[in-house]
Amino acid sequence: MHVARLLVVTEVRNVPPEIRPFVEFRASVEERELDEDEMVAILVIETTSSYVPVFIKDPISLQELEKRLADQDAKLAADSRDALAMHLP
Repeated sequence: MHVARLLVVTEVRNVPPEIRPFVEFRASVEERELDEDEMVAILVIETTSSYVPVFIKDPISLQELEKRLADQDAKLAADSRDALAMHLP
């Protein structure tokens, strides 16, 4: 199982270009209009080149995030879970 770690919490406008497609894809899946001012948490799945964006506005729960990660054979690192607990219900 891979470990997912919080990389950054930032505005969409500040997401690096190489990560931006992951954010756009997640917005499309969630049928969400991407707002450049919206805050997004970016997780990286270690030992891969996969990033998992989590939108802070109308966020999913930590439990739902952990379920999504498990579907990708990943587990949220404890320190990242603690950090995200401030932003997610």
